[in-house]
Amino acid sequence: MGKVHTDELAWSMYGMNAHFGTPVNPAALDRIPGGSSSGSAVAVAGGLADIAIGSDTGGSVRAPASFCATWGGGRPTA
Repeated sequence: MGKVHTDELAWSMYGMNAHFGTPVNPAALDRIPGGSSSGSAVAVAGGLADIAIGSDTGGSVRAPASFCATWGGGRPTA
């Protein structure tokens, strides 16, 4: 079991957190991981986890999955 972090308040599509740092994108070390659920995508793309969860109200799982060259499924629900 592990713990990943997100953007502050799950606010942006960049995956950067001023308090805890930006997760390293294993697919492109010089690029941002993207999305508020960036830690989850980084963990899967880096082989640290087989699956991960995240919040996806506006693409916050699918965007970092695409930035990190992995797959993010699901659909926002209201």
